[in-house]
Amino acid sequence: MNKYWFKPKKYGYGFFPISWEGWLATFILVVLVLLSAYVNNFFCGNSEKEVVLEAKNGFRFLLDVLMISGLFTVLFKDKVKHGLQWRWGK
Repeated sequence: MNKYWFKPKKYGYGFFPISWEGWLATFILVVLVLLSAYVNNFFCGNSEKEVVLEAKNGFRFLLDVLMISGLFTVLFKDKVKHGLQWRWGK
């Protein structure tokens, strides 16, 4: 039996959790994104000397978020009820 963890959005491409496993996976995703923000000094204050460093860290953070969310989508696409595809509503 294949238990689904996520339900597809009504419009567009994406999904949201419908079981405790889906909520746990989503929580882990959020923790990983926040950890990436912390590692890339996303929450630090800025000074004039750190402008170039902040742009570099911001780009790294953006890449981290794209990789984490892409990996999340690939790993859990089989746990989406009715599959993962673009939807136009009913």
